[in-house]
Amino acid sequence: MKEFPNKYKPAQAESECLDRWAKDEAFKWDPTAPADSDYVIDTPPPTVSGALHIGHIYSYTQADILARYFRMSGRNVLYPIGWDDNGLPTERLVEKVKKVRGGTMAREEFVALCREVIPPYEQQFRDLFGRIGLSVDWSREYQTISDESRTISQMSFLDLHEKGLLERRLEPTLWDPADRTAIAQAEVEEIEREGKLNQIPFQIEGGGEPAVIATTRPELIGGCGALMIHPEHPRAKELVGKRAISPLYNVPVPIIADEAVDPEKGTGIVMCCTFGDVQDINWFRAHRLPLRVVIDRAGKMKETLEIGSDDWPTLDLARAQSTIEALAGLKAEKAKAQILEILKDEGLLLKQDTTHQVVPVAERSGAPLEIIVTPQWFIKTLEYKDQILEKGREITWRPEYMRQRFESWVEGLKWDWSISRQRHFGVPLPVWYSKRAGEEGRIIVPGADELPVDPTTDLPKGYEAHEVEGERDVMDTWATSSVSPQLNTRAISETYAVGDYETHKRLFPMALRPQAHEIIRTWAFYTIVKALHHERAIPWKNIAISGWCLASDGSKMSKSKGNVIDPIKLLDEHGSDVVRYWTGTSRLGHDTALSPNTLGQGKRLVNKLWNAVKLAHMSLSGTSITPTSARADLEAGHIVHPLDKWLLGRLSETVKRASEAFEDYEYAQALRVAEDFFWRTYCDNYLEMVKHRTRFEGEPDAGERSALYTLHHASVTLIRLFAPFTPYVTDVLNDIMLGNDTTDPRTVHARGEWPRQDDQIDPDALRARGDTFVAILAAARKVKSELQVSMRAEVESLTISGGEGDIETLIGETVEDIKAVTNARQILRAEHAPDGAPSALSPDERFTVTLTMVPAAEEG
Repeated sequence: MKEFPNKYKPAQAESECLDRWAKDEAFKWDPTAPADSDYVIDTPPPTVSGALHIGHIYSYTQADILARYFRMSGRNVLYPIGWDDNGLPTERLVEKVKKVRGGTMAREEFVALCREVIPPYEQQFRDLFGRIGLSVDWSREYQTISDESRTISQMSFLDLHEKGLLERRLEPTLWDPADRTAIAQAEVEEIEREGKLNQIPFQIEGGGEPAVIATTRPELIGGCGALMIHPEHPRAKELVGKRAISPLYNVPVPIIADEAVDPEKGTGIVMCCTFGDVQDINWFRAHRLPLRVVIDRAGKMKETLEIGSDDWPTLDLARAQSTIEALAGLKAEKAKAQILEILKDEGLLLKQDTTHQVVPVAERSGAPLEIIVTPQWFIKTLEYKDQILEKGREITWRPEYMRQRFESWVEGLKWDWSISRQRHFGVPLPVWYSKRAGEEGRIIVPGADELPVDPTTDLPKGYEAHEVEGERDVMDTWATSSVSPQLNTRAISETYAVGDYETHKRLFPMALRPQAHEIIRTWAFYTIVKALHHERAIPWKNIAISGWCLASDGSKMSKSKGNVIDPIKLLDEHGSDVVRYWTGTSRLGHDTALSPNTLGQGKRLVNKLWNAVKLAHMSLSGTSITPTSARADLEAGHIVHPLDKWLLGRLSETVKRASEAFEDYEYAQALRVAEDFFWRTYCDNYLEMVKHRTRFEGEPDAGERSALYTLHHASVTLIRLFAPFTPYVTDVLNDIMLGNDTTDPRTVHARGEWPRQDDQIDPDALRARGDTFVAILAAARKVKSELQVSMRAEVESLTISGGEGDIETLIGETVEDIKAVTNARQILRAEHAPDGAPSALSPDERFTVTLTMVPAAEEG
């Protein structure tokens, strides 16, 4: 056997294990294994934004715990890793590092900077993920901006275009004025703030009492196309069909009845502008109102408007121009303040009330959104809501209640998926627009064999540069991340494949998608949409939703609060196994705070496991014992003692319960089951019971050999039960216990290494005997504790009184063990406890244990 080190050194173990795992390709997927053994994980590609945080450790470790179990249980695990290295977060990182603004640079120049800046930050992720022990197949690493990923993303576009599921439309679009790009509904967050509801009069053409509207966005008065009034409003009959005159701009607009107006809000009369909110879009489409845009793509008031034209008439052009000039170039909020001052000066601000507002903002920049009409590419989703919901229900959500979040999101969709972005660094939309005479504007797409293409530099077959205009927009980063399963299977469909389509069919749908709950509406939703549209399939059979890692006070971590934890420092301080233990204690879907107490428990577990295995190793050293399997050693008569059989029975039951928990994705429950056995049954009781049978001279007798075999089997099983959670210490211990050398590099984490419940070891057969022993030991401990004496203090007699008559039978074969553990000279059985002697009721309350202590002067 190998020599057992005196002390466990986490940093050394981590380094040596990582080197060995990499050299041996320990976690590589085996394409030659039977397909029905495959277990494929759709791993989240983290966004390359320059910010490593504790959340990466938290969620990715939970996924790895599952991956390690399924591999050890016999599955052929494909666990890839990739980096989401295109899109707004990456562009912001490059702008920060290089101190540039992408929007002011040539596209090619900025893209070159992106490719220069990204690699070191991806290496930071590699180092972190390696350090926390992710058992990924590094040979299948990918980047979402690589040639192959761009090819597959563009294949996805071509497949959807071919099926009529893609459209380029001039549409009102959610617009981020800070990043100057369109965004999708899933990238919108809502913030609450206090606002002002302003009552402003619109004169009625031909005279009469003005129509007073209530609005929180007076800066959009210039873009008003109609006034809307509820049909039941007291003035509806009087006003509907007439025209109102917009203040300051003097533009006549129709007054229209519509039931969507809230009669209880404000004055019950509202203006429809293009566009203040989603309801304005609905009215614009329903009533075919004129498009009057007053805010530009930078979120500023336009300096010129086509006011005074036939489509945008005014009764006082000079007054309108004066208003336009007063607001020109102002951001929306400043323009609001300015126009309110003008209205107030002219007596047109009748009333102002404080109101509660829910304002949509861009998820990335935090800027309030505008709705701008721009040409964008959309994937059809609204008309497929029912089918998307149906596919979501075919997937097993873990925890199940997370499915409701998905369904609520789908049911609340109001927009098709906008996938075009006005940025530099992304996957180009593979489209040209013809300028040839007779086919102006015709959309041209490449063939699959031409991909990847960049329409700003490449040309379609048969066209010269002056005959086409290349699309300059790039794909939304989610349009690429949403094909993360296909990036690994290397195919979109039978028609569009980079690799072997048979391999795609073997791996897709995948077994598992692990991800956080805040991206259900983006990554989960979009991946389901793509799988539906491409192959009418689901992308994975299970989706495991992790929670958030919170600060110690339960609040969300943020730089502004100063409560962000550096993951590298955390690993340096505690070691990877301890940090992984902490993540493993939190169930899927649950937010958890970083707990010093839990980290302390993890450290105690690592140390105790090391010492417990060390005891078994030292006991076996120098003997000729060569254990095989628990079943074989039982059948061979090597394990004969009832307490050893009891221990192995309880261990077998623990393996069964832990396996069942893992199969149900309840890894935290599996950890609790393993820990409960390890601390309570094994360390607190069995190691005390068996210790006297490990102290022998010469060759061990049958009882001692039984103990040594049992210690071995318990040790190697416990190592495996904890391996998914603490991979480093368990791999080192396994190597020591089994004496692995360079000719047998098999890791404890290899496929098929998970322990099996042994049918030959019946958990119930000797349960009563072992449990009785434990109860006697617990009662004896309690008495000695109350007497404030050591467990080694000598006992003249230990009397067991009361209880069932079969206690004599239960303790018959273990009397000598009871004597040894309690240091008692004799064991007595009585109907009633002796008077006067210190006693304790057993934990199961079946009997009483009384100790008659040896006087101190007589001890020894």
